[in-house]
Amino acid sequence: MSVATQTHGKSMTNSIPTSTVERGYVATPWGQVHFRRAGKLGPALALFHESPLSSREFERALPILGRTFRAIAFDTPGYGESDSPETPISLPEYARRLEAALDELEIDRFAAAGVHTGAAIAAEIARKAPRRVSHLIFSGMPLLTAEQRQQFKSRLTVPAFDRHGSHLVDAWQGRRKSWGEDVPDELLQWGTLDLLKAYPRYLWALEAVFSHDCAPALAVIACPTLFINAEGDSLAPIDKIAAASVAGAALRIVADIRGQLPWRAPELYAEAVRDFVGP
Repeated sequence: MSVATQTHGKSMTNSIPTSTVERGYVATPWGQVHFRRAGKLGPALALFHESPLSSREFERALPILGRTFRAIAFDTPGYGESDSPETPISLPEYARRLEAALDELEIDRFAAAGVHTGAAIAAEIARKAPRRVSHLIFSGMPLLTAEQRQQFKSRLTVPAFDRHGSHLVDAWQGRRKSWGEDVPDELLQWGTLDLLKAYPRYLWALEAVFSHDCAPALAVIACPTLFINAEGDSLAPIDKIAAASVAGAALRIVADIRGQLPWRAPELYAEAVRDFVGP
């Protein structure tokens, strides 16, 4: 196992000490995978972000999750600080590389949580290695029909650099349009930076998920499953459909939140995960 970590200070939430958050890298056969983690005791919890973001999506929830779990949030290969594939890869391949990171960290059995692309990755890991996954928590499962996937793919435009920087403004405005005029400045800032950090390959994971059918993975889920999402998330209506396709799945839609539930409502998200997975 090859792991390097950097420790950050403690924070306080509701006067209860939260867990220290570490950042580090784990070496895999395809390069280094960056992670954030918190917590030394309890069940393992693997967290996978939406694209084209990074594990920063979970940075507010991680210290709270660390009170109960050994929580670890990964940067998908090619995003955040993780090494990028040389060429575009499929969604099952993203899942395989992140499962390899879990192997290197010697995490055998874990609960898995994912947002959007990360939800599809978590479901694929569970499909491939069901004995390893104890619980699943999805926020925005991209359960799309073939026609919907093709429509989404057709809207993706090839990224191009502009020497005058218009692509920088376009990234900012596009993120603001997607997340709403009331998006907090801090969220808009890092969301745009995460996209630009992966530029021009930031569409690779989106192309992968729009080429992938999530239905087969959902059809074979046998572990306890929770769908929890923000009411204003673009995939919240699809979560209702996806939850109905998984035997015994629980569904919770949180009112008055636009999206990025782990970041915008970290206490609520962490408590929901804790209550669902248990000690």
